[in-house]
Amino acid sequence: MDDGPRTGGPSEPTESGDAGRDRDARRDRDARRDRDARRDRDDRRARADGGRTEDDRPPGRTDDGRPPAMARLDRRFDASARREAAEALGNPSSSMSAERDRIVEALFGTALDDPDEGVRAAAIESLYFHGDDNVDRLARRIAERRSGERRSSGKGNGDPGRSAAGTFARWLDHDRAAYRMVGATGLGVVGDESVASRLREAFDDDDARVRARAVGGYARVGGENVEAVRPVVNAPNDLVRSAAVDALVEMDTDEAVELLALAARRGNERLRLAVVERLGDLDRRDATGVLLGSLEDPSEAVRRAAAASVAAVVAEADAVPAGDVRDRLLTERPFESDGLLAAFRAVAAERTAADRAAGTGDGVAGAGVPDADTRRYAAWLYCELLEAADPTAADRSAAVEWLIDALDHRDRLVADLAAAYLPRIVSADGTERAPGAEEQPDDATGSPLGVDVERELRALASDGTASEAARERARAVLRRFKRAVVEAAADRHVEYVYVRWPADYTESYGE
Repeated sequence: MDDGPRTGGPSEPTESGDAGRDRDARRDRDARRDRDARRDRDDRRARADGGRTEDDRPPGRTDDGRPPAMARLDRRFDASARREAAEALGNPSSSMSAERDRIVEALFGTALDDPDEGVRAAAIESLYFHGDDNVDRLARRIAERRSGERRSSGKGNGDPGRSAAGTFARWLDHDRAAYRMVGATGLGVVGDESVASRLREAFDDDDARVRARAVGGYARVGGENVEAVRPVVNAPNDLVRSAAVDALVEMDTDEAVELLALAARRGNERLRLAVVERLGDLDRRDATGVLLGSLEDPSEAVRRAAAASVAAVVAEADAVPAGDVRDRLLTERPFESDGLLAAFRAVAAERTAADRAAGTGDGVAGAGVPDADTRRYAAWLYCELLEAADPTAADRSAAVEWLIDALDHRDRLVADLAAAYLPRIVSADGTERAPGAEEQPDDATGSPLGVDVERELRALASDGTASEAARERARAVLRRFKRAVVEAAADRHVEYVYVRWPADYTESYGE
């Protein structure tokens, strides 16, 4: 309703003299009366709205501060208007972003309580667009409500699995996909083995979201038929394919791992990536073997994800000890190029928030940000592989330079690992010049490592932009180099003086 003064009506005839003045006075009285009435109305609204007047309300808001689309969810509007409002709230404008929590709760209320089926379906769809976990929350709320209804009516013992499973199973036959999606989700939440066959029937649903939730729910309720899942492992839809991989991981059987191994070898890149990302959750030797094989995958993204999963398994060190993984990598050693080292380096490397947002840098594609333990064990495996690498197989300069850079790593344990391994990696190379000995050419091409480690460390030790901890690590590594040289000279019974600057030599002889 428009409460403002009406305009555009017929104009009053112009009058003169006393008659005109009387007419003007009446108009003034009427205008004052209208203003007083509007002021009283606004005061009443302000009191109901916490003291906010109409002029204080943000543009595009109702009297209670809600976005107009939220207000149209009220039942005083007809079903068509409520359905349109529910649909609009699935993709709210940027001006309503601050109201996201209120919008989601309003959609929950509509999905649960609106008397019109179409409005409820629209609310479910909008909840999904705000985050697919909202569908899981909705299914749990429905199960809790059904359980409460059974308790209040004296039927059953209030077990959500018994009270809601029938409702969810019926919804799997609903003509609206939103209801089928909630039905498949709900059966996976409250169902048991008795509903596995019902979920399996939904593997052929024409809506990918329903198929994905049916496949995932099938494994959660105890479905163990790997052959039932096999056809959907290679589904063209990413959502369904990922759900199939999750289901096989949930099953955690020899047959399920065999199918995952086959997918990791022969599937397309997206499927292989999905498999290696999830296999790290299986603390099994056969699953870890699949991951080690995927370290040779032709796709860089798959290799990096496999390295992250291997590091995660090693971090757990339960059924698959860390030493066993390291020994297998070092024994088989088909990874003398930088490929394997780059995969573990990508897991151990730091990434800024900007890098992650832009999808750039050395991070693991598609695998999210590794946790601290995964990152540390990836750094440990990196150091072990680099130390054992054949110096004639490939240029290791990039690998060694990263290790020097890692002395300033934000994770202290990763930085300490770099400091511990650098002297070992340099001294393990019998052809490498002992630090402090005869000077190398400026370009360090004479070094089998491809980099003058001592020069790089000196630069870091004096770099004012590096952290004090990094500079101290660089100095400590240099001191270890000096001790190693002196000990080697003593073993050869040769008098040797570590010379860094010319003054070192003269001072040592008192000159």
